[in-house]
Amino acid sequence: MTRRPARGFTLVEVLVALVVLATGVVALERLAVRSIATIGDDGRTTDAMLLARALHAEAALAPPEPGHSDGMRAGLHWTRDVAPAPHPRLREVHVRVTPGDARDVELVELIRVPTT
Repeated sequence: MTRRPARGFTLVEVLVALVVLATGVVALERLAVRSIATIGDDGRTTDAMLLARALHAEAALAPPEPGHSDGMRAGLHWTRDVAPAPHPRLREVHVRVTPGDARDVELVELIRVPTT
């Protein structure tokens, strides 16, 4: 009686293939979760940057006196420090916005003070 060569895969080969496949699926799942978290952080950082730019625009329209101010707007905490610059018609405006669990956003700009 002649023996035919076996066809198909052995149980060990199937198990190894399943382990490799499962490892790939878990890696993709972790990547997707991390990507979603990063998108959320980027959204909060963008909101903070827009608020900082708005605070700078307000300061440019109506230059504040030197000093410190802070507050909350749209759920974001902000601080603004205004200091005199070396030139008497300029002020240095530091704005820092804290979006909670994302990175702080800080902008520094010189604004011109109109003559009266």
